[in-house]
Amino acid sequence: MRVLLAAPSSPARLHNLVPLAWALRTAGHDVKISGRNSFLDEILSTGCVAVDLGNDEDTESAALVEFAKLWRPEVVVSDARAPAGTAAARAVEAVAVRLLGPLDEPDNTADTTFDTVPPSLRTAGTQARAVRHVPYFGPAVVPNWLRRKARRSRVLLSLTDATLFGPVFDAVAGLEAELLCATGPERIPAGVTMPANVRLVDSAPPAALLPTCAAVVHDGDAALALAAVTHGLPQLSLTESAISARIAAAGAGYVGEAGQIREWAALSGAANALRDEIAALPAPRAMVAELTR
Repeated sequence: MRVLLAAPSSPARLHNLVPLAWALRTAGHDVKISGRNSFLDEILSTGCVAVDLGNDEDTESAALVEFAKLWRPEVVVSDARAPAGTAAARAVEAVAVRLLGPLDEPDNTADTTFDTVPPSLRTAGTQARAVRHVPYFGPAVVPNWLRRKARRSRVLLSLTDATLFGPVFDAVAGLEAELLCATGPERIPAGVTMPANVRLVDSAPPAALLPTCAAVVHDGDAALALAAVTHGLPQLSLTESAISARIAAAGAGYVGEAGQIREWAALSGAANALRDEIAALPAPRAMVAELTR
């Protein structure tokens, strides 16, 4: 079976498609991922074949339809931010599939919609079919320091807003846990004191690090939030988003002040329940079987 995946120029959205792409290829299907020329290296890093649609936003949809007419895929899977995928499917009478992630809301434009967000974290009334979320963040190397067993609980800190380092460092000072942050010292604002239990590292690949953590702190990273849920980790989001608000409503996370990081143990039961819910959902290979039928 020929399957064309349509991805926008967003690493996080591409990464949501990759587990399905791998499941399709492992099952013996011919898979290609389309994207803009400037995004091709990101697609190639997944190990999949890339289709160059050029860099002109106005002609991107036409280029995808043109390729679909040439290649004749039976199924076209698209991200919610790549509506051209559905247009390409209609042009060649292929099955149009939409795969949703943590930032998406369902629509009725595709023939079939799957959602990687577990049912308990979705908008009420969502009818999309469930598929297990498999966290993927791109190629990663397990660093040497991660091969050693942690001496105390480990918390992953991932911040894009450097002004939040001060409040977080103040909140974790004296905490019986190691706070890991993949950033250089130059990003720490002047005048901010770094506690002894904070460790700056060159890289902290979530795929390798999350299984060793007790909690996660971020400032609204939806992909990291859903990955933390998949691993059963309590989390604190310092900024509110739709997915972080639902995780908090489920009792598996907080949205708010840095000081709440000290209370992560109270979230463990709900976080484990979400992890078990995700683990019980059909894996991407089950979605492949449905698409083949």
